Amino acid sequence: MPIPQELIDLLKERELEVKKRKGRIIAAHSELPVSLIVRLSGSTAIIELEAGEELEDVMSDLVESGEDLESIVEDVLSEMRDIAVDVSRLLSDKGFKVELRLREGENDVRDAMEEIIEEYAESEEE
Repeated sequence: MPIPQELIDLLKERELEVKKRKGRIIAAHSELPVSLIVRLSGSTAIIELEAGEELEDVMSDLVESGEDLESIVEDVLSEMRDIAVDVSRLLSDKGFKVELRLREGENDVRDAMEEIIEEYAESEEE
């Protein structure tokens, strides 16, 4: 099945930067380098959450500038999960069998956040 235009429109309406690459759609968040990856194969759709390579650098910058990193991360993850559910509904309505695989990506983002917070706390103690 081709990529439904409604999917692209939905992701753009939610202010994600959308790129199409080899049977998948990458929808990146503007606040943190975190993306939803939508893979379409036949009538199956897999939706995953993936941390970008620069995630730790961006998180470090946020902590150093006094931002509430935990709040930002939880807000972004919540928003991405909501978008993934909306994408899942849209694709299900189009006849796709949808698999949501968000947990691993969410855990990767939270682990990175905890590591940055610990490093920052240790450097503050010195």
